[in-house]
Amino acid sequence: MFGRTLDVLESCNGVARFHFNYLCGRPVGAADYIAVAKSYHTVFISDIPVMSMRIGDKARRFITLINELYNHHCCLFCTAASSMDDLFKGTDEGPLFDLESFQFETETEDTKLRKDVFAVGSISSVGAPAGIAPLLSGREEMFASRRALSRLIEMQTPLYLEGVRVLHPYFQRQKGDLETAHQSPAKLQASSSQASF
Repeated sequence: MFGRTLDVLESCNGVARFHFNYLCGRPVGAADYIAVAKSYHTVFISDIPVMSMRIGDKARRFITLINELYNHHCCLFCTAASSMDDLFKGTDEGPLFDLESFQFETETEDTKLRKDVFAVGSISSVGAPAGIAPLLSGREEMFASRRALSRLIEMQTPLYLEGVRVLHPYFQRQKGDLETAHQSPAKLQASSSQASF
């Protein structure tokens, strides 16, 4: 996608296996994950670490990957350094998304004070106070990590898993190919019987 290649070294019959760092540890994006999700109904991901600020970019990519696998109704199997409940809680280094890190400090008479970004700030071109963009980004990331966890939980339910064979594009293509194969002889017979009249 967009000049990037994503080699799938281990795959067979709509199933693919990846290492976490291969999918999330390099500059790939949603378009790459969509291509994976459309091509493979079942994806195995190994060695998923606990998400932390130190690997924030990988965490964001992982969240995007989970969203695309979920949106395309893929079956996901993975190995991780923690349970799902602890995956987005951070490490000893600190939480994944720390709202304190998004606060701004200002110097006033040799004293550092926290600036209330909701009360003061100029209006940016998008209409929000310019100072709160990083704060909103942190909140959006926390929401995204919670949504990813919720989706990981849902992806284990019988209803979701049963739907993979019906809803995933891989099986939709197979169903379409079978219907085309069954319709083609009927069309040929119909046209030959029309010719005989």
